[in-house]
Amino acid sequence: MSEPESIRAHLRHAGAPQKRSRSATLRQAAVVTLLVLILLSLLAWWLTRDVLPEQIRIATAESGGLYYRFGKLLAEELERRCQCGVEVLETRGSVENLEMLRQGRAELAVVQAGSGSLEGHEVLAPLYRDVVHVIVRRGLGMESVHDLRGRRLALGPTGSGTRYNAQAVLRHYRIDYEALQEKDRYFGELKEDQALEAAIITTGLLNPDLQQLLAGGQFDLLPILVAKSLSLRHHHFSAFEIPRGFFGEDAASPVPPEDTLTVASTSLLMAGRGTSGRLVQETLSALYGSRRIRRQIPTLLTQSEAALWSDLPLHPSAAEYHRPYGGLGILANFMETLAALKELLFALGAALYLGWGQYQRVQERERQAAMQRDKDHLDDFLEETIRIEKAQMESDDPARLRRYLDQVTEIKLRALEELTHEDLRGDVNFSIFLQQCTDVVHKIQAKLEVLLRNRAQESSGKERISRQAAKNAKSQAH
Repeated sequence: MSEPESIRAHLRHAGAPQKRSRSATLRQAAVVTLLVLILLSLLAWWLTRDVLPEQIRIATAESGGLYYRFGKLLAEELERRCQCGVEVLETRGSVENLEMLRQGRAELAVVQAGSGSLEGHEVLAPLYRDVVHVIVRRGLGMESVHDLRGRRLALGPTGSGTRYNAQAVLRHYRIDYEALQEKDRYFGELKEDQALEAAIITTGLLNPDLQQLLAGGQFDLLPILVAKSLSLRHHHFSAFEIPRGFFGEDAASPVPPEDTLTVASTSLLMAGRGTSGRLVQETLSALYGSRRIRRQIPTLLTQSEAALWSDLPLHPSAAEYHRPYGGLGILANFMETLAALKELLFALGAALYLGWGQYQRVQERERQAAMQRDKDHLDDFLEETIRIEKAQMESDDPARLRRYLDQVTEIKLRALEELTHEDLRGDVNFSIFLQQCTDVVHKIQAKLEVLLRNRAQESSGKERISRQAAKNAKSQAH
């Protein structure tokens, strides 16, 4: 080999290690860069992660009302799910609740639709219908809303949704609001203060104070016959009928004595703008995932019903609540940022998908098991009504028949309160049960009417015989 060739060979062998060293350095730099990107991504996630507040405060209303009762139930469920402190705040009502959200003195609030501007706030869910009740003391000659002029009328505290709605009703009937007395009183004071003559209260039908007041037999409900006109003038109102005997099934004087026309608004669960998405998700999961809340307040709208309220200014997390796979978009962006780990992330996504599917199957099995338990419970209720139907066939005692009527009504109410599964409510067996209750009630009522009519006829016959005997005796004496 010539000297130039040997020199070139030597240079080739000397350059090979240098090239290999440069390639190794580039690979190491790529790995370090990737690790730095991962660490920066983790740091960004940590700094911007969505966390729950240490203390969750729920603004409600008077402690005896349905808002407060709902707040307590929601608080208990949130405490169990989130393992954090939850405080229920007693307030003067919706207007104050909106102000507390605005000032950051509450994280959640129950607000009556139409009681104030929702600007700067966001709705998490519609809850139930808030019904306007016009309550009057019996025996004072008040038979229509017009008769409220100049009366001592409890309209609820200033700053409450019920005060706002009461003013709307009174203005529509051209009643001078300023001439009314005792306006700031709570309607529950009607029971103790005989000077109070009436009240206009907007609340859910299951308000404990309302049910206790109207069950006493001292008060009546007046219809709002202009309900349709009111609903056209006020967007948050809609016509509503309170069913006959809802507050008392006494056959002599049920409350109300017939289906009573009125108007209703809607109660809303709200949060301030910018509220943690995680808090929204946890709150809605507590609301719709708790059988206890549904059992205690069966008038609550279901999740599927709430989803239809598209005109509400929903919080973004609330709007996405019914789209369980909405997080896949975030996952896709994350995968683009960390393209070097796409296989790992794909595997992670597949694992999450399979885990979610398994979770859904477990939930479905639990739902089916709960449905079966409710069906078995429904069978028990049905058997009780059949037992009462057989018993009434063998009885001619009016007092006992009236007890049977009360028992059938109690069974029906218990079924409506305890059997809250949506699918069961649409099941043919549930319809059969309700029809069975109705049939038994009709049979007993018909039997009572016949018995009472026969006894009246017997009594009338005896009186005629007595009068005839007296007349004969008098004729013989002459």
